[in-house]
Amino acid sequence: MNDRTKKRNSIVSRIIDGSVMIDSVKDFENLLKAFPDDPWLHRFFGDLLERDKSLYAAADAYGIAAELFIEADMIMQAIVSKILEWQILGLSYQEGRDFHSSLRNAGSKNTGVKHFFIKMTYPELIAFMSMLVIRYFPEGNMMQQFGDEEHNLYFVVSGTMEETIYHRLEKGGKVQKKSSQNLIENDFFGEIYPFEKEKMSQSTVETITRVEFAEISKLRLMKICGKYPNVKHLIHGLYQSRSESDEERFSYTVRKTVRHQLPTQVNIKIFSDEPDKAPLDLDGFTENISLGGARVVLDANDETARFGSLVGKQVHIQIYLAIAFVNLSILGTAVWSKEISLEGKKSAVLGIQFEEMTDKDRRLLQGYHYGYEVEQDRIWSLWGSLIGTDAGTSSLPAAV
Repeated sequence: MNDRTKKRNSIVSRIIDGSVMIDSVKDFENLLKAFPDDPWLHRFFGDLLERDKSLYAAADAYGIAAELFIEADMIMQAIVSKILEWQILGLSYQEGRDFHSSLRNAGSKNTGVKHFFIKMTYPELIAFMSMLVIRYFPEGNMMQQFGDEEHNLYFVVSGTMEETIYHRLEKGGKVQKKSSQNLIENDFFGEIYPFEKEKMSQSTVETITRVEFAEISKLRLMKICGKYPNVKHLIHGLYQSRSESDEERFSYTVRKTVRHQLPTQVNIKIFSDEPDKAPLDLDGFTENISLGGARVVLDANDETARFGSLVGKQVHIQIYLAIAFVNLSILGTAVWSKEISLEGKKSAVLGIQFEEMTDKDRRLLQGYHYGYEVEQDRIWSLWGSLIGTDAGTSSLPAAV
């Protein structure tokens, strides 16, 4: 990754997570001159222009963003940008047709969410888009609690959330933590299908950064499916795409954000944007880790507070796999950070997205996950068999 690309990614990441706000139209225009092909910058420029009541200019920026998002194979982001444009200018039949055609011809990565949208007919797509509500939540907001009734389907447009999934034991109604994963752009959540069943949330969802998402209620979706049966078929496929096989959970390209809570020691070198400045060398541990990245708690260190914003910085992470008795060295980027207090000092939790990994390291990390999953499954099977045999006389302690 060259310096220009790193600089652009750093700016975009900071605007997305809310740590940077650009309120000057002139400053944004200069930024667009430097990076004219970045869809996110056009989208954010549209937001700024709309706040300034320059509605036609905002609509133009949203339209450009939609086109660039399609070129980048970012379908959900293109749809939201187009919705924002049409909210200002209205929808013309020909433009709607052209947008639908562009979506169907976009890119080659046919992921679950993309497949869901590109397989809709034109009337189905317009009906669905007209029912989507664009919403925003700040960092640290609890969007969903365990046990809440599920009413909506959510598509993540930008930002990062943590979903903690729980399992309720059949005997005694006890609740035990099962696993965590990060939800990022193009993920979705909300268990509202099949429609005939009332479902209670089996997870909590909390925003780690500022988050934007598109929401549709269960009632609205049922009305669309009543008129367009194909949409109901696509909804079934959307949920099925998320849970088809265990192998998919470990795929680097399809489900790279599936994580498990593996307390693992790490050493991190965080590189400065200034070439002559030595990297910040810190120790810490992972709260969770996957083939796509890690959430790392840094040891308390006064240097952390003096280093400035960590988002967008290139990092080198060394992971000590205690079970495998090996160390992994991986390059990545800090995509979000959260300040915490640790041992009375300022520290940080970093969300790191892996960028470069050798095939050997990927196999070792995947094997580490797989071994952990097998052990966890065995424990769950034993637990289930014990409480199922005689729940009233079991001497096992309560789950925590």
